[in-house]
Amino acid sequence: MTLDELLIEVEAKQAALCHAKAELATALITFHIAADDRDYRFVQNEIACALHISRRGADRILSNASELTERPRVLAALSAGKIDESKALLIVDQIRILKEPQTSIAEENLLEYAPTRTYTSIRRRAQTLIHKLDPKAADARHEEKRKRRLVEKINLDDGMAELRHTMTAHDTAMAFDHIDRIAKSLPKDDRTLDQKRADVARDLLLGLDTPAPQGQTMVYLTMPITALLGLTDDPGMLAGYGPIPTGVAQDIAKGGIWKRILTDPATGMAEEVSDTYRPSPKQRELINARYPRCTAIGCQQPAHRCDLDHCCPFDGTNTTIKNLRPKCRHHHTMKTHSNWRCENLDDGTHRWTTPAQRSYDTELEPIAEPAPF
Repeated sequence: MTLDELLIEVEAKQAALCHAKAELATALITFHIAADDRDYRFVQNEIACALHISRRGADRILSNASELTERPRVLAALSAGKIDESKALLIVDQIRILKEPQTSIAEENLLEYAPTRTYTSIRRRAQTLIHKLDPKAADARHEEKRKRRLVEKINLDDGMAELRHTMTAHDTAMAFDHIDRIAKSLPKDDRTLDQKRADVARDLLLGLDTPAPQGQTMVYLTMPITALLGLTDDPGMLAGYGPIPTGVAQDIAKGGIWKRILTDPATGMAEEVSDTYRPSPKQRELINARYPRCTAIGCQQPAHRCDLDHCCPFDGTNTTIKNLRPKCRHHHTMKTHSNWRCENLDDGTHRWTTPAQRSYDTELEPIAEPAPF
């Protein structure tokens, strides 16, 4: 069998698994509804016994089944193998805060978008939609989640534990950038960068001495000038994360350094600057605005942590906006030292061709709404 034929077999098995998940959700709810009134509250206990799982596990799968069966179109997409269970549950969770007809509008949009996109891309799309359809609902959801900020300790095996700190996306981005800059300033030794970051975070939390970070701790935020001035409710876009509520973005911008980015009114994409192997700082800023993440399929590494790759090999004259694309170190190495290939199309789309000879296009991400004409 060819690589493509083997991939078709993989896709068929995945679709069958998704169909089985939908059938399981339906069977669970059918069983729940059929239970005697006296036993209705305790159905999860019988499910737990039958499936040999914990009561908490039974609670979880019953809850998921209930959410899926309440949205027949989402359940149908799962049953058809168009989306997997994690995407289905994400869509249901994201649109829950909306009211009709916005709920149905968002559901239709996301179901059309989701089959060929990653979980993170769908979440970002959903957040943007919610901000557009009902900005107040987006603000309420953010405030609700902000109230749940916490620090928790999770025990792991082999003498290890995980310290999880949940806070706002902006604070998290600032904290990570601070840790990252200190870690990168440390002298070379036998530790990986991840290990250095972990050690730096530990030292900061325990009040131990740490070196000063390289440069100023910062995050990158884009938003329309109309939203900055309070004329519209368009969300801000936090690099490496996605949309954040307008009010939060405005508060961040008050203490920031502003830079103007001109966009194409027809597409909303950032416009090109000058041509000049090393991109100028102005070129890098524009490329990061046009392509906010690594341009590999599904990669979420923010552009400012990526290499700028010459899609067509450097020839002395092609260090240009049209030829440069951000790629994380992993995908830059993959493109250079494997049978994966990429090319830039005339509309700015980045196309990848896999060893199985399949082609996938990355999606353009305008930073402004295209003009309505």
